[in-house]
Amino acid sequence: MHKQKPDKFDIDAGAYKLAINAVIQALVEHASDADPELRGRITLAMEAYITKLNPQSEREEEFAERARGYVALLVRPTS
Repeated sequence: MHKQKPDKFDIDAGAYKLAINAVIQALVEHASDADPELRGRITLAMEAYITKLNPQSEREEEFAERARGYVALLVRPTS
């Protein structure tokens, strides 16, 4: 990565997250053209992972809900 200025407001992390999200969404969109079931399989894989965790504490439940939200954001159709 190129040399950057000091980042006292953590702008770099936000910009990086935005870039990663945009790339993943574009890749999912492109791959879904050839494989219309891809979004569903990604969601099912995430649910299977969460089920294995067997969330019981408030922290685990919050993790599961956040994971669901992030996956939904990344696999939603852009158009």
